[in-house]
Amino acid sequence: MKKYFITLFVGILVALTSGCTKFEPATVDASVTPISYPGTCIMDCKGTITENGGCKYFNEVGFLFSLTPEPTYKADGVTTIAMEEHDGKSTTFNITYNAPMLDTVYYVRAYVCTNAGTGYSEAKIIPTYNTTE
Repeated sequence: MKKYFITLFVGILVALTSGCTKFEPATVDASVTPISYPGTCIMDCKGTITENGGCKYFNEVGFLFSLTPEPTYKADGVTTIAMEEHDGKSTTFNITYNAPMLDTVYYVRAYVCTNAGTGYSEAKIIPTYNTTE
């Protein structure tokens, strides 16, 4: 019975680390360009995975939007927009986000989830303005 549990544990460990040689979270860069129209602020967000951490596939990629600095994945008060059509291999991704509040400062980060953890870009500070006045 003990051999069974050891074999099971080793199998689970191999499954969790498969596809990663260095087993580190990926690193990612982000650029965010605000595009203002009367009464709206749309953010054109582009992410580039600069180092894959040794992983061949990315479980999820996307952007985090928050009113507080350094937003993190699945944190309270953070809006997460994941790429639904990401192929799991491509190193670039982009989304368009319509900011729900004007005259506000948003903190925006790209993220990449792999089985080695979640990697983040530096937070971008994006002020939005009410352009209807």
